[in-house]
Amino acid sequence: MEEGVGVVEPRKLRLDLPEGGLKLAYGGVLKEVEVAYEMCGAPIGDSNVIYICHALTGDSHVAGIRPGETKPSGWWEGMVGPGRAIDTNRFCVVCANVLGGCSGTTGPMSINPDTGKPYGSAFPQYTFDDAVDVFRLFLRQLGVKKLAALIGGSYGGVQVVNWMTRYPDDMDKVCLIATSANLNTQAIALSVMSRTSITDDPNWKGGDYYLEGDGKGPKAGLASARQLAHVTYLSRELLQEKFARNLQSNFVEAPPEERAERDRLFKTYFQIESYLDYQAMKFLRRFDANSYLHITRSMDLADPCDRYGSLDAAFARVKAKTLVVSYAGDILFPVWQSKEIAASLKKAGKSVTYCHLESGRGHDSFLTDIEDLSKLVGGFLGSREPKVMKWQERLHRNIVGQVREGSRVIDIGCGDGTLLNVLRARKGVLGDGVEIDVEQFEEALADGHDMLWEDADEGLTVIPDGYYDTAIVSDTLQEVKNPRGLLHEALRIADEAIVTFPNFAAYRIRLTLALTGRLPVSKQLPFQWYDTPNIHCITLKDFRSLCDKEGIKILEVRAESRHLIGRLLLALGFKNLGASRIIARIARK
Repeated sequence: MEEGVGVVEPRKLRLDLPEGGLKLAYGGVLKEVEVAYEMCGAPIGDSNVIYICHALTGDSHVAGIRPGETKPSGWWEGMVGPGRAIDTNRFCVVCANVLGGCSGTTGPMSINPDTGKPYGSAFPQYTFDDAVDVFRLFLRQLGVKKLAALIGGSYGGVQVVNWMTRYPDDMDKVCLIATSANLNTQAIALSVMSRTSITDDPNWKGGDYYLEGDGKGPKAGLASARQLAHVTYLSRELLQEKFARNLQSNFVEAPPEERAERDRLFKTYFQIESYLDYQAMKFLRRFDANSYLHITRSMDLADPCDRYGSLDAAFARVKAKTLVVSYAGDILFPVWQSKEIAASLKKAGKSVTYCHLESGRGHDSFLTDIEDLSKLVGGFLGSREPKVMKWQERLHRNIVGQVREGSRVIDIGCGDGTLLNVLRARKGVLGDGVEIDVEQFEEALADGHDMLWEDADEGLTVIPDGYYDTAIVSDTLQEVKNPRGLLHEALRIADEAIVTFPNFAAYRIRLTLALTGRLPVSKQLPFQWYDTPNIHCITLKDFRSLCDKEGIKILEVRAESRHLIGRLLLALGFKNLGASRIIARIARK
């Protein structure tokens, strides 16, 4: 990996506001707005800017070294830089602190021009509409007319949803990472409790604690809010693995008076308590309680359904090509909410890729566990030209021959997208892929295909009925737990399906079993019995019987063999005996 972006200077820009100031959705007005931001990479050009919306308590320092520091400290350092997923050799990367924040952009700590003192309780309520409008004014003032990509994780992703649905012409691509279109009830409940811990702290003083000059503020309340939130950033499994019921190392040596004081305060010596205390103290040094209140409240109220009536209606407005990524163990933004976004986009006929990453670390994985995320984002933003080799064409010619020119195709179990490459090059199809192996998924995505990370055994829930002309199930049927269910899903989402599978009744397999008493290992079946992905042994006769039982019509059957005897048997009409591979075209009866 190349070196990072180097030293990045913090900058500020005072916005040129309309006469009378910035009018907010709740009726308030800001006479002055200053935006704190950082910018790195290539100079601003024609549609080469990537804008990143930071997370809830993040800031504009997404990558690089701050002046005076000796090493990089950006919160997404591994993602942004020369040759990295967000490649600063190609793109100009911009990130600004959100309206109402406490890292330089106008917020409750800023000086109110009417009083000459911090806003405090006088800072007006605002919505995501206002926050996004500030970002757009800021970018226009920089000279940015259209974004190459808009990227947001967590809280930043909810802002991106607002932006991409309200202003669909602003960007070419969108990345939504560990986020949702709106908060679920549990997430709102956690926000409510966090804010209550702050507003119930007597040192909050209705939001005017700045004016007291004693430097106290609602530290206890903000610390509690941070602890509560931090529990949701890590998965249950990771918390258990890291801490379990382990005690702090100083428990045994603690003097009696210290233990007595901890008992009086109902404290314990569990490691998890020490960890949460540490996170709270670290947070107090860099964040403001009033900003926390404003930011979390604006996130709770964000909901595109309020404006458009439904998620489907909201995402029907989108024009950008979209990547949606969810993480296992994410308590705050669970997988079902990411799939909701992908399903709405797919239903509206939009270009969408959805991937679920099984990191097991929880919500913070998008900041801390980014190896696969980097490949996904890099492939999505990249522009490599997929190659179609002659051997690929030969391998798939019998499938390609059955696909109509320019049709809509989905390849279920597409692997690295090789067949989709051939179909796109030779038949001009609009092709999507379904794959559960992340490494192969990343390869297919990098070739420019829309991809869906779906377990075929659990149903292709993101895809609406009848969406495709043809579903391809190429050498996948024998690897799933529920082949019958897969056939029905393929015919639910497509008018026809092309199904291929190794034929376990082929003469060579029968001979190997008869002569050696062992399962065969060959080019067609290159696995030992103990590590094969094939969990079902399908024959042509079995397939015909299953289709008849399930009310599935077999439109055409093609049989393949690489061997002379096999081809001779096929010529004599013995398909089940001669074929090493079957290609069947099926439809609903």
